[in-house]
Amino acid sequence: MFKDIVRIKVIAGKGGNGCVSFRREKYVPKGGPDGGDGGKGGDCIIVVNPHLSTLSHITDGQVFKAQNGEDGKGKKMHGADGKDVIIEVPKGTIVIDAETNKVICDTAQVDRFVVARGGKGGLGNWHFRSPTNQAPTYATKGEPGEVKELILDLRIIADVGLVGFPNVGKSSIISKLTRATPKIADYPFTTKEPVLGVIGYKDKRIIIADIPGIIENASKGAGLGLEFLKHIERTKFLILVLEIVNNPINQAKILLKELKKYNKELLKRIRIVVFNKIDLLSSEEEINKEELEKELAKLIKPKPKFFYVSALLGINIDELKEGIIEIMEQGN
Repeated sequence: MFKDIVRIKVIAGKGGNGCVSFRREKYVPKGGPDGGDGGKGGDCIIVVNPHLSTLSHITDGQVFKAQNGEDGKGKKMHGADGKDVIIEVPKGTIVIDAETNKVICDTAQVDRFVVARGGKGGLGNWHFRSPTNQAPTYATKGEPGEVKELILDLRIIADVGLVGFPNVGKSSIISKLTRATPKIADYPFTTKEPVLGVIGYKDKRIIIADIPGIIENASKGAGLGLEFLKHIERTKFLILVLEIVNNPINQAKILLKELKKYNKELLKRIRIVVFNKIDLLSSEEEINKEELEKELAKLIKPKPKFFYVSALLGINIDELKEGIIEIMEQGN
């Protein structure tokens, strides 16, 4: 099951207490203090696991607790440090402090980050010896570890994002472009979660994400749009997929409006417009390509590349793939 947001609690380990101890050895009548220090408490650490693509392995409300440090011992023996607890997440997970709503770390930038630090160990009594106090009978306690409520929010990292209405054929397109096997059927919201596919060329990989269908008012929470719009924020560029037999200009206007409401910067990332389902046309003359492209060039800046495809029959899919590779090689 795909899961892209979860709330957890992290409890770092408490530091061990310092020890009060005195040398008790035969023939050493004036043995001094020798209490050792407590060990440091374990940290709670977020670590990226490149093999994960969802947060489904973490239960909402799960508590992650690191080990406490051991107390110090006599003969200046240092208590063992507590073991860290590792929380594995997919690349692209944002870690947010649930109390302040501030971002603690973004795993798109770092692969390992301490989100809660263990407490320092206390000092043993041998630290407090002095000419005027040769037998200190006190030591310090270990410090408590940090305790935090965190929100883990996964933002998929993909090079290219496919956006369009439900049932417009995005799943079919990604299945033809890549080896991805999304569920494909003739009804809206077939795709209930982002699907990733990979185009391999030369020694490189292009990751493509099929984002679940956006509908009108998605930016306000309608349909599935709000839940998944965040996943296109990290893409390098977007492909707008339109159904050619169903007023594509109107489709484009609604989609662009929703993208703009969510994040107007996304409009600048649209580099390709795909008109799908040309197999449903009685003839290509049925569509005025020049007029279509002219209208869309007014709505999308800079002017995108246009492709007319049939994902069902595989028509012009290779040309589309070449267009994607070309844009990637140009560095967008």
